[in-house]
Amino acid sequence: MPTIQSTYAAQHARWSEGMVLDMEPSVVVSRLCEDAEGIGFGKVAVQGTADNQVVDSEATVKFCGIAVLDETQPFGKYEQYATAAIMKKGLIVVQASVAVAVGDPVYYVPATGVLTNVSTSNTLIANAQWDTSTSGAGLAALRLG
Repeated sequence: MPTIQSTYAAQHARWSEGMVLDMEPSVVVSRLCEDAEGIGFGKVAVQGTADNQVVDSEATVKFCGIAVLDETQPFGKYEQYATAAIMKKGLIVVQASVAVAVGDPVYYVPATGVLTNVSTSNTLIANAQWDTSTSGAGLAALRLG
């Protein structure tokens, strides 16, 4: 039988995208994932066709929240028709596309959902700010609400 894994990390990763960072009060709602490609954990979710549906980022649609990590999802994201946990208020881990600083406003690129602190041609997430800093692209804490 061939060796499948011969090396192991000494520690698990500090954070994962979509991870809820602490137990402070938060608001997480359930919505149906409308997109055929699904919605990844820690990614922007915007309003779908129906009131109870969400899709991944699109240019002209209202921001709903950030997809929360769910280890029970078999493909590492919310598949089409899955019930997605969407954080509207709280502290969540996301991928910052550039260096960010604590207190910076949070924007997303409408066409891709990439999160940044750059305002040019991007959409502001109202009442959101970066809660940790990065020296470049990397995982950071985002505070919603």
